[in-house]
Amino acid sequence: MHPTQSPFQDNPLRGLILLVSRAVLGVVFVLHGWSKFTAPTIQSTIQQFTAWGIPQPEIVAPLVAALEVLGGACLVLGAYTWVVCTLLALEMAGAIWFIHRHNGMLVGQGGWEYCAALMAGLMALAVSTAGNFSYDQWANGGSGSKRRR
Repeated sequence: MHPTQSPFQDNPLRGLILLVSRAVLGVVFVLHGWSKFTAPTIQSTIQQFTAWGIPQPEIVAPLVAALEVLGGACLVLGAYTWVVCTLLALEMAGAIWFIHRHNGMLVGQGGWEYCAALMAGLMALAVSTAGNFSYDQWANGGSGSKRRR
């Protein structure tokens, strides 16, 4: 192994590490998306999106909430991982731009660090594989096949 290569490339723990990473990110997105539907209603989320100056909030708010719930569930299952990660990372870029960029970096002051950390994790998963314990791996022929390198 070359010193610049990850020791986890062929490590049996790689699938478990990817599963935990997907599950943590997925649960975070499911919870955040669900709260957009129920805090206390999607109408309050639409009002908040309006206050933030997000274009077409009556369309965007339910779409964002649905993307987070369904996308988070897909992440947990490892289904359509690179597509879901890409869409959620773009959503996080939008959240940084429309909501957090004027507040500095620190999340305690409403900054963008949390969204950026989520986006970084999503981008890393998007260019990786979902791992052995995933729908993507099963759909692509099992643990012996590698979808992307």
